[in-house]
Amino acid sequence: MTLDLYRGHLHDRTRTWTSLHPEERKRRATQAAAVKDPEVLWALTEAHLTQHAASGVLTSRHTLTSYRAGLRAFLRHAEQRAWNILRPTREDAQDWVGDMLASGRSIATVRVRIAAAAALYKALRWADATQAHPFETVVIPKDRRHGLEKNAPYTEAQVNSALRAAERHPTRSAELRALLLVLAHGGLRIDEALNLKWSDVQLAPPTPGLIVQLGKGRKSRGVPLSPRLRAALMTYRALPRTARHREEFIFPYRTWRGAARHVQPLFAHLSGEQFRGFHALRKAMGSRLYAQLGDFGAVAEVLGHADINTTRGYVRVGEERARTAMDSW
Repeated sequence: MTLDLYRGHLHDRTRTWTSLHPEERKRRATQAAAVKDPEVLWALTEAHLTQHAASGVLTSRHTLTSYRAGLRAFLRHAEQRAWNILRPTREDAQDWVGDMLASGRSIATVRVRIAAAAALYKALRWADATQAHPFETVVIPKDRRHGLEKNAPYTEAQVNSALRAAERHPTRSAELRALLLVLAHGGLRIDEALNLKWSDVQLAPPTPGLIVQLGKGRKSRGVPLSPRLRAALMTYRALPRTARHREEFIFPYRTWRGAARHVQPLFAHLSGEQFRGFHALRKAMGSRLYAQLGDFGAVAEVLGHADINTTRGYVRVGEERARTAMDSW
C-alpha cells in the first residue's frame, strides 16, 4: 500500500504542488512543459491560482473551467506550431491571437484564452521553470460591437415559450421552470443560480426575495421575487428531493454544462432561434426591468453590476427613445 495526498477539494489539490521542494516543483513543471502535458500543466496552473490569485481558494468553478479550456486550446496551438513553451519567441503570442481571430473566434473568446495562457506562464514562473512573459505585451483588438449585437436578450415571448416547453418535460418540469425564472426574473448569473441554497430564499410575505451569496467579485446582494418566480420556487420546493439533489442546494446541477444539457432543448422549437446561453436570460431581466424603471442604477444594483456601463450594454437606450419619439411624427 502507498500513501498519496488527498485531492478532493481545490485547496487539497493545491498541496500536490505547494508541498514539493522547490527543485522538485521546477523539475516537474519543466518536464510537463517540454512534452506539453495538459493535465500536469493545468494542475500547476490551478495550484498557482489557488495559492496566489486574488480570489485564491474562492476562485469560481466557472473561472477554473474556462481557464482549463483556454489552456488546452493554447497547448494544441503550441503543439501544432512546435512552440518551445519555456522559451517562446517575441512573435509567438501575437501569432496565436491572429490565428484565433482569423479562424472566427470572438474577441471575448480570444481574451479568455489569452488570460488562461498568461495564467499558465505565471505558474511556470512560480515554479522557476521559465522567466518568459510572452503575453505581457500582446495586442487584442477592442470589441466595438454593442452588447446586444454580441448576445441579445431573449424576448418575453421567447422566455414564455421556453417555460411552456419546460412544463411538458416528463421528469424535470418544476425544476426547469424554477431555474428559467431564477435567471429570467431574478437576473442571476448561472453560477449564482447553481450555488443558491434554500436558506438563501425567503418565500413568505411580506418581502419575498433571495440573497445571492458571494456573487461575482465575492459580493452579496438581495433580489426580489416576482409572483411567478415565487410560485415556481414554492411548487419546486414542495416536491420530494431525490438522490440526484445536492445537499441544501436548490438545483442539482454542479456546472453550467450540466444545466445547459437540460435547458438547451427548451429553446429548440423556437422558429429561427437557438439557445444562446444563460446570459441572454439575465439580459432579458435587465432589459425588461430598465424598460419599466428607466433607472440604470436600480437595475445595476439588482443585477450586481459594479460598473453601471455594464448595465448599459443590456439596453439600446438611444434607439428605443428615438423609436418612441418618431412614432408621433
